[in-house]
Amino acid sequence: MKEVVGGFSHSGRYYAEINVNGKLNVWDTNAGDLQHEYSPSGHLSASISCVQWIQMDNTDVMCVGTQKGFVEFYNVASGSVMSKINTQSKTVKSIYLSGQYLYTGSDDGSVAKYCLKNNVLEIKKKLGKMSALAVMGDERVLTASREIKLWNYPSGELVHKFIGHKNEIFSLHIVEADKCYLLTSARDRFINIWSLSDLKPEPLATLISDDDISSVYVYNSRNNITVTVTTESGMLHVYHHVLNGCVAYPLKPQGTLQIAADCNKGEEAKQMPIVSSKIFDSRVFIAYGTRPFLAFENMDLNKLNKSMYLARQDPRKSKSVMSAHVVRPNMDDVKFNEQKKIRSSANLPLETRLQNMSEEIENTVQTKGESIVHLLVQGLRSNDKSLLESALFVKDERTIDNTVSRLPLQSINLLVQKLIRLSQDRTSVSSISVRWLISILRIHASVILVNPNILETFLPLEDVLGTRLSNFKQLGLLDFKLKALVDKLNNDKRHKEEREALLVYNDSDDGDKRTTDEEDAMDIDLNGDKKSEASDFTDEEMDGD
Repeated sequence: MKEVVGGFSHSGRYYAEINVNGKLNVWDTNAGDLQHEYSPSGHLSASISCVQWIQMDNTDVMCVGTQKGFVEFYNVASGSVMSKINTQSKTVKSIYLSGQYLYTGSDDGSVAKYCLKNNVLEIKKKLGKMSALAVMGDERVLTASREIKLWNYPSGELVHKFIGHKNEIFSLHIVEADKCYLLTSARDRFINIWSLSDLKPEPLATLISDDDISSVYVYNSRNNITVTVTTESGMLHVYHHVLNGCVAYPLKPQGTLQIAADCNKGEEAKQMPIVSSKIFDSRVFIAYGTRPFLAFENMDLNKLNKSMYLARQDPRKSKSVMSAHVVRPNMDDVKFNEQKKIRSSANLPLETRLQNMSEEIENTVQTKGESIVHLLVQGLRSNDKSLLESALFVKDERTIDNTVSRLPLQSINLLVQKLIRLSQDRTSVSSISVRWLISILRIHASVILVNPNILETFLPLEDVLGTRLSNFKQLGLLDFKLKALVDKLNNDKRHKEEREALLVYNDSDDGDKRTTDEEDAMDIDLNGDKKSEASDFTDEEMDGD
């Protein structure tokens, strides 16, 4: 499921999204019908790039940014354009409302401030490339692409930089409590919570999802925040968190909701994706279904405290998707089930699969690398030995490279220190740590070099390498001799097989026969000679006589 650009209006009466054609679709949540399909003038060359709901005179109005640099104010009730602003910039990437001022961020890196009373440009500063924009109460501006930058807007001075996401950030939420906080989300499974008051370089806490995030809504009540998240697989996660300090481990959702299409007995239930959510007081409004056939419901937030799913009619099978009012579902129909029973193992996050696998996980883990990132980060933050072994004991070099390339930058130095300690272990463990270190040095060499403690970090590795390489020459000679000996034995065996006789003549029977005949002949000769000798002797004697 794509990243959601749009959402519910302030009153909850309308829901809007940009479709694949760059047009704006607006649904009436009471009737569940697609009410408007709006495209700006010249939409074939200038499609809609971003939207933002505002209220003017208690009326829901859409601020629509286009690829031609215009901002149009669209009245949903009347279906007409109220006014238009020319930012004289490239594509409008983000719109943010602060009081009576409207801020726009463009693709060329410029941020403009307009007064909504007369649509007059007051300030325009070029701050840098951005994909999301947010404004604090003291006129400090936050811009985000792959990193978050805090600016003093009137002067254009960079105040601070946050580095915590590997992918492009699409959502910034400012929370005003005892202190000022920022929630950021990118196209991954993490939501980072930063302190804007203390400006710490690392996030105070991290929320983790089962799948990549498509939309986020934050509801603030003093220091207690409630965050609803929809994922690419169509699930809704609910988080409750108290902003009172750092949390070392990622926070999992307290409640999870899935919606399945109602089916007959014997048929397999199919999941209907939840595409967006918003909290109004103590209720959660959700939009679900397959675009453009969406249905809308709201339910008690307090009941979303465990894993559950609802069976609902598919909006594609009925034109009257909803009644005249927003349906409040009967929670008696809710079916509670364990997560693993309603999700295939292929869709489970890697850490869940790893927990269900045997001790032979070292030889059976097969992953693309993007899932090991989250398991590895969790193991580093919690210093959990079993999690680290499950993540690091991977022999596939492609998986290692994918993991390292997606690793958050603030975790690289921590991982390097852990790998250097593992390099001092037995040979099998140290060989694995060397593979990871090679990948890190090849992909994140710049991050390693800017570390002021680089010499102290890599000094133990130098000692280990010196010790192991001291006998390298002798081992190399031994290896050469063993290979030469093995090659000679194989060569001798091969030549011996080649010299084998083509024909073997066995004359054992003929030899026996010939021996017998020869013996008979010898007997005859001997007898004949003796007889002759005897005969001659007799004649001589006779002559003598």
